[in-house]
Amino acid sequence: MPEMRTHSLRGTRAGARRMGALIYYTGLRALRLPAARRRWCDANVVLCYHNVVAGDRPVSGDPGLHMPRDRFARQVEWLARHYRIVSLREFVAPQSARASRPLAAITFDDAYAGVFEHAVPVLDRLGIPATVFVVAEAPGRATGFWWDEPDVVASITPARRDRWLSQLRGDGPAILSEVQAAASPLPSDYQPADWATIRSHVGITDLGVHSATHRFLPALTDDELERELVASRARIYDQTGQWPEFFAYPYGACDRRVRAAVRAALYRAAFSLDTGISGEPGDRWALERVNIPSGLSDSAFEAWTAGLH
Repeated sequence: MPEMRTHSLRGTRAGARRMGALIYYTGLRALRLPAARRRWCDANVVLCYHNVVAGDRPVSGDPGLHMPRDRFARQVEWLARHYRIVSLREFVAPQSARASRPLAAITFDDAYAGVFEHAVPVLDRLGIPATVFVVAEAPGRATGFWWDEPDVVASITPARRDRWLSQLRGDGPAILSEVQAAASPLPSDYQPADWATIRSHVGITDLGVHSATHRFLPALTDDELERELVASRARIYDQTGQWPEFFAYPYGACDRRVRAAVRAALYRAAFSLDTGISGEPGDRWALERVNIPSGLSDSAFEAWTAGLH
């Protein structure tokens, strides 16, 4: 009974937070504050999505990562009306003059199959470029990512997640072992895309590197870092013929040593995760992206892209 009451209380608090956020962001939109910020600030932004799936709501996996296709299409269509959507290559290039509209770039982490099945057709129809960051040792395997396993989703807390990253170094098998979870079958669009699918979309999308194994890079040795930064890039090139120019840090995590290693590996730029927007790019090996959760409302999306988080 105490456990049931605790669960009910958490649900009530979460519902209250969602309602409060909806009122807040609806108010910002009514006051046209996101539009004003886009107009008067250099509100360039890189968006980070993870997966796009069919249906009205995610049916499996981490609930924040798998966005329904219709919501994704609505967001991208709105973005195209208010931003000039460019490739990452153009985004990081020096801008000689202030553009009439702010710049936006679209990225996807992890290279889920759903991205190619559901998101890419939307982007292709609108003529919008995007970059997919590939976990180089994930394509073709029969299991999904550890954070999508039902037993993990049911047991994760912020404190436990932090310990899994810092102590278990984000290592999927070690985390599943601690949770005593066996890899379970997931819907096909919740699994990593295979190499044939990724190859068939080269040219429609650009490819970036999201490490070899999606471990927590600051906790790794220098030799392990080389595998995550260098061997992963070579594998993607061998499988697709495209040489990736950009790197995205797993979990958005990096420190000075990791950034130096990425720079030494001769990536053009690297991306973390944050809530900020950028004018002229600063440190090209720690560029911020705005992570877009699957349940983000339209009014909140407009605010977040303008830097009103």
